[in-house]
Amino acid sequence: MKRKRMKETPRKTILLITSTEAEALYFSQMRKDCRYTNLTVLHALDAQTVEEQITFAAKQRLKGHYDIVWCVFSTQAMNVDARNIEEITAFAEKKRVKLAWNAPDVSLWYLLHLQIPSEPIQDVSVITSALRGVLPGFSADAEYLLKGGSSIHLKLFNAKAQAVVNASTYNALAASRGRKLQPVQMTRLLNDITQVCGTADMSHNQKLIGLKNG
Repeated sequence: MKRKRMKETPRKTILLITSTEAEALYFSQMRKDCRYTNLTVLHALDAQTVEEQITFAAKQRLKGHYDIVWCVFSTQAMNVDARNIEEITAFAEKKRVKLAWNAPDVSLWYLLHLQIPSEPIQDVSVITSALRGVLPGFSADAEYLLKGGSSIHLKLFNAKAQAVVNASTYNALAASRGRKLQPVQMTRLLNDITQVCGTADMSHNQKLIGLKNG
């Protein structure tokens, strides 16, 4: 007598569209390190504005039948400030696309794994200098992530929870200094990735993680 196969509920899928190649490389490292097989990362190479990035994301949703779609962007690269974020957010909601960002760029997110800046930072070179103390040769561009920074996500992984706490504190600091645009919006994105993709499977990286922490 043949045993009936249990029907498994299809896993939801999440699509992440980035504004820069550096962001795409970082989240691709995350996908690989954590074995998030139902996470897809694409760089909106031709998008000059966040609106164009959102439009590209919406088209990819239909093409790939993704359940959840996010756009993550650098405010510096996409020329976003407090004056246009509400309009951009409204446009994203109409397109059923969620937004995450870092101001000035994704290197701020790396830094928040390690420390909370004492003042709001607008100059990427300030972040770069701070990170080079921990990550020798660090650069905010994509070339670094292709070479010396090819394992940056893995190096920072164990401090992810601290980065979330630091981001909240840093946003509050920026608000107290009159910044109307929150510098970092990553927590909701990370929560969605965990909810959709599940707990990170880092078993294949345990030896490497141990070496990084040792």
